[in-house]
Amino acid sequence: VQQNERIFFREVRIMLLGARGSGKSSSGNTILRCNAFNTDMQLSRVTQFCERASGSINDRPVAIIDTPGLNKINRMEKEVIREIMKSISLYKPGPHVFLLVQPVGNLTNEDKNIHKLIQNMFGKNVWNYTVVLFTHGDRLEGKMPNDVIASSDKDLRDFIRTCSGGFVFFNNKNMGNFEQVTKLLEKIDALVAINGRSCYKTSFYPSSERKIREKQEKILEERQEEIARKEREPYILLPYTNPTPKPDGRILLLTPRSIFRNNLYLI
Repeated sequence: VQQNERIFFREVRIMLLGARGSGKSSSGNTILRCNAFNTDMQLSRVTQFCERASGSINDRPVAIIDTPGLNKINRMEKEVIREIMKSISLYKPGPHVFLLVQPVGNLTNEDKNIHKLIQNMFGKNVWNYTVVLFTHGDRLEGKMPNDVIASSDKDLRDFIRTCSGGFVFFNNKNMGNFEQVTKLLEKIDALVAINGRSCYKTSFYPSSERKIREKQEKILEERQEEIARKEREPYILLPYTNPTPKPDGRILLLTPRSIFRNNLYLI
């Protein structure tokens, strides 16, 4: 994708997925070139809830959501799924790409279970919007990334073929290597072009999750409309009618919102 073609969407919206300890938060920090996400490996300090951070890549706005690990540690699987699905509302109308973060190496049974969980959450189309991001790129030791994948087990090779965005290697120990981030952006641009410049929409979700998502969107829209309506309402200045005037000459200021909340404001 040529540089002048990168303007087809203003903000790149990225969601990080993967196991606890896979390097999601570190990869998010490498992309944004700052310590936006906590990377403390103590169990009480790792990502417990979805967190959003914004920055730019080559003057392109980027928004990243870091998510809790999909392997069972301290939280029940259903709680983690609920938290991730709820966070999608921060990404309206949806992420352009899912970055599946995992260390360099052959697929483990836990990896395969996580892949099934992701597909159950987002639907089978999720892989059309996925780039695999391998961490610990420093372990390549001069080997070419394609050679490393070619010599890996069949399960990993087959899974990478399933993901339309392909794969990238990240060395999070070298945040100054911005070339790896530029290559990722190129991958994302190409993937968005393949997907008709669209993001991951509600219609792609499994029917059960789609109903929940549509309900969440409706509630969010109603809340936003109510907030906007209240902000448009004019202030009402009423004369102070107490027969005993305030000694400091204050007057009573009422607003529709203050009346609604049963609060009176004196100024």
